[in-house]
Amino acid sequence: MRRSAFFLALLLLVVNGCVISPRRTVNGSSGSGGSNSEFSVTASPTSQSIVAGASGVFVVTVQAVNGFTGTVSLSASSSLADIVASFDNTSITGGSGTATLTVQTSSTTTPGTATITVFASDTANNVSQSISLTATVTSTASTVGAVVSAATAIVPVGCVNTPVGSGIQRVSLPATPASSGFTATFDVTPSAAMDASLGFFSPASGKQPVLNRMIAFSPSGLIQASDGNVLASPSLPYTAGATYHFRLVENLPAATYSVFVAPPGTAEIPLGTNLQVPSDQRGVTTLAGWGLLANAPDGATLAVCQFSLQ
Repeated sequence: MRRSAFFLALLLLVVNGCVISPRRTVNGSSGSGGSNSEFSVTASPTSQSIVAGASGVFVVTVQAVNGFTGTVSLSASSSLADIVASFDNTSITGGSGTATLTVQTSSTTTPGTATITVFASDTANNVSQSISLTATVTSTASTVGAVVSAATAIVPVGCVNTPVGSGIQRVSLPATPASSGFTATFDVTPSAAMDASLGFFSPASGKQPVLNRMIAFSPSGLIQASDGNVLASPSLPYTAGATYHFRLVENLPAATYSVFVAPPGTAEIPLGTNLQVPSDQRGVTTLAGWGLLANAPDGATLAVCQFSLQ
């Protein structure tokens, strides 16, 4: 009789669709779910500056908690309408993994600070998380033509933006370099893994002097310096959307130069020292300007900001 009563009660529970499950609050700004249904969400970096017209990249990491093995869906939104935030991978399976979040601005994006909200959810277990990132948009860089005067090139925001397909960009030096040599400092932001280069123009009898490539950004994600007419073997990995501070010291009489790079948030490191300048620049006592060239991929840009000469 007791056994019959137990099965009758169990049948009534199933028919009425009753489900009893524990609920708990999980890590993050919001979230709830069943036991063994937890994950954490982090991002690196949590904030960065982006030149208007360029893009910034954040790496979002989902980490399992208490043996979580579910599938996490990712999405993102921006507090500014003209900034687009999108993931290369919107689904993390197996409980843990990473995805790249690209924050894309346009040349007309108004300078200011945007909040990028990342949403992560596991609908099967009713778990959700959200984190906030910061994107500070700085004034748009100016695109230059074949020849730009120093007064135009050194604008208040101090940036020159070179889209792929715009050809070699030539910018007059802000001052005449000393015959003994000079030190140039500048910031460079590649919008993507790209084929691009920077260098100087030597005086030439022709109307269009040759750009002597001294720093190269490769599509494989490496920065290299030229030693003569070839790239030197030391290299530095770079991240699309990140800004790198360069210091280039050239000895004109010796036809050698050294270049140092400070990746975001880190100290300066040497990219190459006592390198030979390109052959077209050897023997010169002054330079005609600096320039840059972006070859690929379509849609990418290389921004050079705050160029100064000492």
